[in-house]
Amino acid sequence: MAFCIDFKLLRMDDTKALYLYGDCSENFEGLFELDLEKLISGETSFNTDMREVVKVIKPCISDTESQHKANRAFSKIYKYYKETKEYLLEGGYYA
Repeated sequence: MAFCIDFKLLRMDDTKALYLYGDCSENFEGLFELDLEKLISGETSFNTDMREVVKVIKPCISDTESQHKANRAFSKIYKYYKETKEYLLEGGYYA
């Protein structure tokens, strides 16, 4: 079974980023917020619950667990941020 998520940056507010996300067949139905600067700097501990790191504001329609797909998008965004110190503008997770 294929797993496909698309996401794109909606807006920035200081160090926080607001992302739209959804299945590749959806129209970005979900919304989540990240503050990777706080995570990288240590202000937010790496032991913090993922629901606090990836704050789902509105789950996408197909995300029955409300957090799983947003966390997958986070993994791609986090890797990019660690390398560039910039939020990824858009992308996807495909497995």
